[in-house]
Amino acid sequence: MTVTAGRLQYMLERLSESITVTAHGATGTGLVDDAPFIQSALNAAKLRGGWVIIPPGRYLLASLPLRIYGNTRLTLLPGARFIRGVAETMIVNGDAGQNLGGYDGHGSITIEGGVWDCRGTAPGLTAATMCISIGHARDVTIRDVEIRDVSGYHAIELNSTKRGRIENCRFLGYYDPGQRDFSEAVQLDLAKSSGVFGAFGPYDHTPCEDVVITGCYFGASGTRDTTAWPRGIGSHSATITRWHRRITVDDCTFEGITQYGVSAYNWEDSGVTACHFHECGSGVRVRTVIVSDTEDTKKPDGTQTGASQDLRNFTVTGNTFRQGGGYDDPIVALGEASGLILNFTATGNTIDGSTTNQNGIRLQRVSRATIGPNAISNVAGTGISTGNSGNVVVTGNEVWGAGANGITFTTCDHSTAVGNQLRELGASGILVTGNSDNIHLRTNYIKSPSRAKNGEAWGIRLQGGSSSVSLSGNKVRPHGTGNEASHAFSAEGGTTPVTLIHRYGNDWRGSWTVAAVAEGTGVTSNTSAVDVT
Repeated sequence: MTVTAGRLQYMLERLSESITVTAHGATGTGLVDDAPFIQSALNAAKLRGGWVIIPPGRYLLASLPLRIYGNTRLTLLPGARFIRGVAETMIVNGDAGQNLGGYDGHGSITIEGGVWDCRGTAPGLTAATMCISIGHARDVTIRDVEIRDVSGYHAIELNSTKRGRIENCRFLGYYDPGQRDFSEAVQLDLAKSSGVFGAFGPYDHTPCEDVVITGCYFGASGTRDTTAWPRGIGSHSATITRWHRRITVDDCTFEGITQYGVSAYNWEDSGVTACHFHECGSGVRVRTVIVSDTEDTKKPDGTQTGASQDLRNFTVTGNTFRQGGGYDDPIVALGEASGLILNFTATGNTIDGSTTNQNGIRLQRVSRATIGPNAISNVAGTGISTGNSGNVVVTGNEVWGAGANGITFTTCDHSTAVGNQLRELGASGILVTGNSDNIHLRTNYIKSPSRAKNGEAWGIRLQGGSSSVSLSGNKVRPHGTGNEASHAFSAEGGTTPVTLIHRYGNDWRGSWTVAAVAEGTGVTSNTSAVDVT
């Protein structure tokens, strides 16, 4: 309230310097097209920079897009409502024919306040369009706006923008006109082509940098035939040798999002912090360039690489995920063989619930990752699943009531699980498989594995040709009634036996379905607590 009061006082002190759209002929009745008069005020501001004021009222906009220029502040006062009346984007920063590249287009812009009603389900308005479209700009702030019922594209697109800020906004309602079930309310994109950003060029592949999205809400509007957004914040195009950088998503709420709350595609040096995800298909996805998307694997000059690229430095910290859906895992980091995710951290998150076999946290082709401490409960799949990854430390996590395993390492190397508490698991506590090597399991506590089916899981299971695995100070206990694990510890033999196990000081006591320990034919194990040379 203090911040809001300060803004209002500032506004009152400078009303004499402002350009009020009613002075240019706008009626605010909702009965006539006010867009030409609002554009007249924006044109006046273009000449010298200025502050355009929209008084309370209903402003029908049937001549679009509006065009806002550099050094302009557009303020919709409380009670002001823009009503889209034609199937076009509401507002764009600049002219269609401009050729201002990099971040040198119309910037130093503030858009604030009011309800922007896109009416995406209304007759004649269902074609895919955007609400606010910004490109080739520096220093853009969009705040305190409510955007409703967009059809097809995005509520806000920041394209080729440096130092952008979206704060205290509400994104309510989305209509899919067909084949647009992946649209983001807020899209960060790069100036790749007219098909990616149609407002103007040049198409020089400028990405977004230094963008903050904070205090925003993403959900449903309740309008008939609309849903909540497919994705809250994200990107879905890329260019090799370019990245979106230093993107911060903070203190936002995502409710009923059908796919991803945040889809961080080709972002680095970025993070998602202190956000809330409720009944979303998935929470946060971090993704390197998708190799199968041949448009995204090109360089700026059009050269086809057929490859992804590494993505560095991403944090997912202090978020809550509740009643997740079955679209994807609450937290998922996905790299490619030709493009790893490097230096990934997920810590201080609380995950409560997922469906359709979704895991709590999943890593694929990730290196140098720290997972934990996190609290993960009631997920349908595995608590923490890692695959084709290396140099991963899983530490201090509590996994309770997972439908599958507590922690898995599949085709991983140089990775550690230490000090985790894993309880009431449908399958095994810790599973190491797929020729994983140099895996270290220390001081983990596993209670009540194999709750889904009697005798078909393990406390700790090593299999699939894994090698150089060390275990010390782990404690595994049965449930005591009902379904129990076959063994507290198992290292499987066969054609590809587990080799070079060093284990000591573990506590396997309890009444197991078969036995406490099972080591198959060909397993090489050392159980002495002395140095191995």
